[in-house]
Amino acid sequence: MSITHTKLQVMNNALRLVGSYHLEANDTTSATYEIADRAFDEATLDIFSSNIFAYNTKHKFINGSQIGSLVSNQNRPNTYWQYRFELPQDTNVILGATDKDGYLVTEYYISFDTDFTTNEESDNEVPYLYCNLDQLYIDYTFVPQLDIENSGSRGDGVRRMPAFLVRLVTLHMAQNMAIELSGSENRHELLFKQYTLALRRARMLEGRTSPAQRYITDGSSSFIQAHQNYGSIQ
Repeated sequence: MSITHTKLQVMNNALRLVGSYHLEANDTTSATYEIADRAFDEATLDIFSSNIFAYNTKHKFINGSQIGSLVSNQNRPNTYWQYRFELPQDTNVILGATDKDGYLVTEYYISFDTDFTTNEESDNEVPYLYCNLDQLYIDYTFVPQLDIENSGSRGDGVRRMPAFLVRLVTLHMAQNMAIELSGSENRHELLFKQYTLALRRARMLEGRTSPAQRYITDGSSSFIQAHQNYGSIQ
């Protein structure tokens, strides 16, 4: 049977580490709840926006729109890229892209502020990706919405999160709240050291449960291709 957690349990575990009173299920207005709720959100953002775990990584198939069908060639500021992709709304960091056959794609460009079909400032909520292939698989990180309760989707709700990451969130919250709730800088330093060690362990565990590298073939290795074609005229 898998271990499940609730947001209230995580908050109370963090409060216990600080030495504060625990929260009741119907408490959503007290000062302690507001502090713990804010610390929960800050821990989620800080941990998952700047770290890569299997839990906050997605692999998705996306289709591109041919730029020529969106704007005429004479009005295009950039004629190199042929297709524009809209990235998923929850995209945080793009880790890589592959084509339909699983081969690594290295030629693409991500624009955060300019739509190359018009060369005007983009008002899209997520950046556009430009490539010369019409279909891609992308790997990217996202920041989970841990406030959502009773969700069956990974990244929605804390109950589906692995235990080692729950521990990490708990310690981040505790060190964040320590001075505000206990007034003890020594407690804050102790909890911060525990959090730093937990983050190191989490990265180590993630490395042990993930493949060391992608499987390299003659077709997927640019180094092998360069070696085989050395001296030949293309």
